[in-house]
Amino acid sequence: MTRASFKHLLPFVLTALLPVLAQAAAAARLDFVNGEVRALSASGETRSLAKGSELQTGDTVLTGRDGRAQLRFTDGALVSLQPQSEYRLDNYRFAGQADGQERGFFSLLKGGLRTLTGLIGRANRDSYKVSTAVATIGIRGTEFTVTYLDPETIAIATGEGRIEVCNRAGCIIVASGEAAVVRGHDQLPQLTASRPRLDPAQPMLSDVRPPFVAGDAVRGMESGPDYSMQFASNATVPFGKDNLTAQFSGLDLLVQASDGTHSFSVGAGLAEAASRDGLIGWGRWSQARLEDASVLDNFHYVAGRLTPLSDITGLGDGTYTYTLANGGATTAIDINAGVQTLTAASLVANFSSSIMNLSLNLQLSGNANPFSETLSPTARSQTFVFDGLSDGQGGFGQAAGMFVGAGAPYVGITYQLQPYFGAKVTGSAALGR
Repeated sequence: MTRASFKHLLPFVLTALLPVLAQAAAAARLDFVNGEVRALSASGETRSLAKGSELQTGDTVLTGRDGRAQLRFTDGALVSLQPQSEYRLDNYRFAGQADGQERGFFSLLKGGLRTLTGLIGRANRDSYKVSTAVATIGIRGTEFTVTYLDPETIAIATGEGRIEVCNRAGCIIVASGEAAVVRGHDQLPQLTASRPRLDPAQPMLSDVRPPFVAGDAVRGMESGPDYSMQFASNATVPFGKDNLTAQFSGLDLLVQASDGTHSFSVGAGLAEAASRDGLIGWGRWSQARLEDASVLDNFHYVAGRLTPLSDITGLGDGTYTYTLANGGATTAIDINAGVQTLTAASLVANFSSSIMNLSLNLQLSGNANPFSETLSPTARSQTFVFDGLSDGQGGFGQAAGMFVGAGAPYVGITYQLQPYFGAKVTGSAALGR
């Protein structure tokens, strides 16, 4: 299998800075650059940045009057910098997993940004921090916006989850959907009804794929006909649609899918997206707008062209294992906007003669036991449904999926899981072999 292609992002992060050697491993890569964007190294050297440029600890990214940049960090965090911004990577360390040594300290010196946080800070909140001239921001959630109103005042807003904002006067928690303003070092941060606006307004994309490797080839999703999609939302169980014409943005976000009668298009709010090898894409929209103008909240999807049935029937007898390590997943969100992570997932397909036997296993970060189910043997098929997932402790769920690509290199699934304690969780994932 070819190495996965990696694209998009639009988040950002902030903290304090430490110099690093020029040969150090890259901390982030630019997936989008518009206008004048430069980097200032810890040693004082300036260089122009373009799509694909890499950043290291100690670098400061500077955007010009019309400059915008989108960064993807190796822990999956995304940062979108606004025009006339200065954003510094103070101390960044990530070895591919949360091992207690990870650090994500950044500084927003000027301008504004919007960020989706990654793995750093999820297990140890003290390992993530964004510093500004008047306050520091600690992670308690996944998405927030920060912008300077003047050199001594910042405005902050959360999208999902919570953040902690602190200065000399004390700390406040800014919950999901709330906003705050900080005026100077010595005045306590205050909640406010006014949310900062970053222009031009646009959806934010998050790339939830594994960390990038320098030199990876980039191959994205192509718009066109003959797509299939599995989807789920707060209001709909996992379900599939075939014969769709799909439109993808240059950042691999599915922006619209239609079969001529029914259509799905990205609505307002946060969006995240990723893909593998240009074959399978997955993502989440805060809102999906349907053809009748109705809205589905917390819409998760996976899209691709179905594996031809002849390829399914032509697969040799044996066992094929698909895992999350060879794919990726959306941020799992419950009906109360709580955030979880799909930490592990696998589908084992056993083919024998004209029969297939499928077993699915899904592990959520907030649930002790995995949800699993083994289907009764059935005829080989391009799609499948699990309607009896169980964690053995009273939790249950459903999932729908499909084989994607010539030779079935990928499986796409959407799922809804109801823990015995807690709220219903929805997500989507691509599994590869």
